[in-house]
Amino acid sequence: MAIFRKDSVAETTGDSGYPDPWNLGRGHVSYRHITEAGGLTQFGAAVETLHPGRQSSQPHWEEHEDEFLYMLAGQLTVIEDGVETVIHPGDACCWKAGTPVAHTLRNHTDRPATYLIAGSRNPNNICHYPGIDLLATPAGYTHLDGTPYPAKGEHE
Repeated sequence: MAIFRKDSVAETTGDSGYPDPWNLGRGHVSYRHITEAGGLTQFGAAVETLHPGRQSSQPHWEEHEDEFLYMLAGQLTVIEDGVETVIHPGDACCWKAGTPVAHTLRNHTDRPATYLIAGSRNPNNICHYPGIDLLATPAGYTHLDGTPYPAKGEHE
């Protein structure tokens, strides 16, 4: 058993891993990856902060991974297939694996927004990004036709 006191897990600054031109840059989020610190392997959970004026990810849906969000502080706009819904502390979101509802989070406020985010860790997951030429596969990011994007730092 591992007990972690508030703020005892180091905060990490997020660095978007998407290939260009879809990369969101560095510093859009920061997070404390609680399950990593505890050595858990079957699901992942982090306390994540989305910074003012930023977006969490490219709109996406997962083939083999459930996702869960519980709002802790601040205010977020959840975008699901282009429909915007504002959420507040105590609100929750669930995205079921295999359900093609593209979702992302935006912080339209001037304050950080903090939430618990959790998901399964299926090594065979494929993540779809509707409307853009991008898939995340177990082998890495590819174009929709299956051609791999170059590794970070390489040019296409």
